[in-house]
Amino acid sequence: RPPLVPRHLRWTVPERVDYRGQVLRPLDDASVEALVARIRQGEIESVAVGLLHAYANPAHEQRIRDILQKHLPDIAVSLSSEVCPEIREYERQSTTCANAYVQPLMASYLVEVRERLVSDGFNCACLLMTSGGHQVTIDTAAAFPVRLIESGPAGGAILAAHIKGQHR
Repeated sequence: RPPLVPRHLRWTVPERVDYRGQVLRPLDDASVEALVARIRQGEIESVAVGLLHAYANPAHEQRIRDILQKHLPDIAVSLSSEVCPEIREYERQSTTCANAYVQPLMASYLVEVRERLVSDGFNCACLLMTSGGHQVTIDTAAAFPVRLIESGPAGGAILAAHIKGQHR
């Protein structure tokens, strides 16, 4: 199975944070700015940012987002430290890539749903279920759509537990 992000679209920037969150090498802002032309040239709509040990200190990932959005205000940026802030690098980065992959489409869809609900007179909050069984707003779901992937089975399990609890 081919990777979600092909090798020619994976880039590095000089920086280093250790597992405790200590900055060992500051982020090289110029290297991030140099990626702007590559992103434009590739007509990329969404970027996944995953730096080693960003779960311990997300400052470099946040700075990358700020730089990219300064030059490319319409680009979607998913940070591993926000999407999946955990120690395991492969899981964190692959989840962030999946989020970045679906985020532009899901965000536009969810915003349209919200607008249609409002235009039809629904003025209450619209909440969606996550794969962990939690409820989130449309804004949160639009930013982190990967969290909705297993919401159906999660909702079914929660409902089954609720029904079982009522029939004791």
